[in-house]
Formats: sequence, structure tokens, C-alpha cells
Amino acid sequence: MTISPSLLSLLACPACGGDVAVGEQENRLACASCGARYPVIEEIPMLIAGVDCDHMENQFQRYWDSPEKAALYDQKVEGDGDPFGVYNHESEIYALETCLQERAPGMLLDAGCGNGRFLSRLPASTTGVGVDASLNLLKRTRDHGRGQHHVCCELERLPFKPGVFDTVISCRVLQHLHEQERAVGEMARVLKPGGEMALELYNFWNLKTTYKAIRQTPWLRRILNAPFRAVFNSMSPFDDWGLDHDLYNGWFQVKGWMRGFGLAQISGRGAGFGYHKYLFQPFFIDAQWLKRAPGSLKRYYQGCFDFEKRWFHLAWFRWTGEKFVIWGRKQG
Repeated sequence: MTISPSLLSLLACPACGGDVAVGEQENRLACASCGARYPVIEEIPMLIAGVDCDHMENQFQRYWDSPEKAALYDQKVEGDGDPFGVYNHESEIYALETCLQERAPGMLLDAGCGNGRFLSRLPASTTGVGVDASLNLLKRTRDHGRGQHHVCCELERLPFKPGVFDTVISCRVLQHLHEQERAVGEMARVLKPGGEMALELYNFWNLKTTYKAIRQTPWLRRILNAPFRAVFNSMSPFDDWGLDHDLYNGWFQVKGWMRGFGLAQISGRGAGFGYHKYLFQPFFIDAQWLKRAPGSLKRYYQGCFDFEKRWFHLAWFRWTGEKFVIWGRKQG
């Protein structure tokens, strides 16, 4: 087992906050304070409180945990050549990078790094640490050569010492968590005084939230799908959402949390419109447009991206866009 000394110097026990070190057993880290043991799988430490080292098959039950779902995420998240997918990926990257361009990121934590698409864009001077609860996604991040260190953990109990990162980013992760405020507090805890935090989040105050609620309500989606199935047979624009827990946030809600955890100078911008997800895709507008006039569809999404770059810094768009990036600097 090889854990770099630079990574080991950052780590702390997620259960008690004590120092962790290479244990006596092979492929284990151990906490010097509470005695908890943590497995290291293919050189990736798995620092999750309460993890059962002897029954790892019970640990990975979340949506993106399986190798098949991780592979699908890796294939699709950067667009996979689809005009909307490419626009959506570039829009998310642009919104986050724009909020961070004031200075070099230094030691950066990507909290919920997925396949490491943000880590791949960092300047060479940055040390990127990617964390995710999905071990299979972390393996893909490592195999892509994205980021210097990778740790499997939960955002609600980050296994790092206080104040070790210059920058913390997170994109479209908070909605999957049950303890959202605690996760924001943990990201603030591991940030150095003067460090920056930028979170990209789905916005509750967008019509996509209503569309999601309909698709998460079985009786309502049956009623609304009925006329489309009667006419078009296989068309179901209000099909099952696929996620039981998918909780969006509002700008002022998260702003209050960040202030409570000692962040100030809070600013941000919007990203995405939302109607592409609840109108263009479920009603096959995208598919028909791509089939008949692919060039004009690409120009349309380029126009959407250009509009975002020019106008989405305005308050209206960060309050009502499909997503918003909220940025703050830690006081002290």
C-alpha cells in the first residue's frame, strides 16, 4: 500500500477528527485516537465513518456506486458529442471558473468530483484533491490522470484536518445529500482563512423544480402521461425521475448557511435556463431538431451559452436560473 506523505498529512479520522496513519494490517489506515480502521482500495483511502472493512459489499449502494452507473456518468457528463450535453457541460465549467478566476486555486478540494472534469481544467500550479462517495467514479478520475490525490468519503464528514485547503469547489452534489447544511459547514471547516469556496447548485426557484416534483409523484405522472401515450404510444414526457432524493436549494438559503460558517463577500452567477430539461428533451424537440437541422441546433446552443456569458452575472439569473454558483471567502 502506498499513501503519499503529502496526502497523509492532510487526513483526519471522519469519526473523531484524530490523526490517521498507516495501520498494522495491510491496506488499512487507523485512527490513533478512537482506533477506527479504514480500508485502502487500489491505493484510494476509504475514509467513511462506520465503514465495515470486512463487509465492503454493503458499503456501495448509492446511485452512482455501481461500475455500470459510473461508466454511464463518465460517458455522458461532458456531453458525449450531443449538442445540449456539450453546452450544458461548458456552461457549468464556465460559471464555476468565472467565479474562481481572481487568484490561483493553490491546494484545491473538489468535493464530489465525479469523473474529475473540473480537476482536468486546473492550472499546473494547483494541487487537486478529488473526493467522492463513489469509489468507481474515483477510479475513473484517477485513471484519467485528473487530480493528484483521491479519497472516498462523505461530504457531511470530510476526513481532513481544519484549514488545509486554499479553495473548495463542488458542482451538482448537494442535492443528493440529506444533511446539506452540515456538508456546507464541513467544506468551510477545511478551508484556510482567506480561502475561497464556490458551490454550483440546482436552483429551487426554477420551473424545473415543478417538473421534477411531478415526475417524482407516481399518481400525477400517470395522469399527465396518459394523453401522450394514447396518441404517441411510447411517449412519456413525465416518466419516473429516477432519484428518490433530489433536493434543490435557493440562493438566499445557501447564502445564510455560508455566512453562518464564517464566509463573507458572497457573490455568484446563474447557469442554464432549465427549459431544455423540461421542454426540449422530454417532448423530443432536441431530437427532431438534431435530425433535421443539426447545424442550426449547435448554433442555437452556442447562442444560449453566449447569452449566459453576457447576462447571467445579473442577480435575476442567479436567483431564477436552472443552477447558480455561489462564492464566498473565509474570514480570519
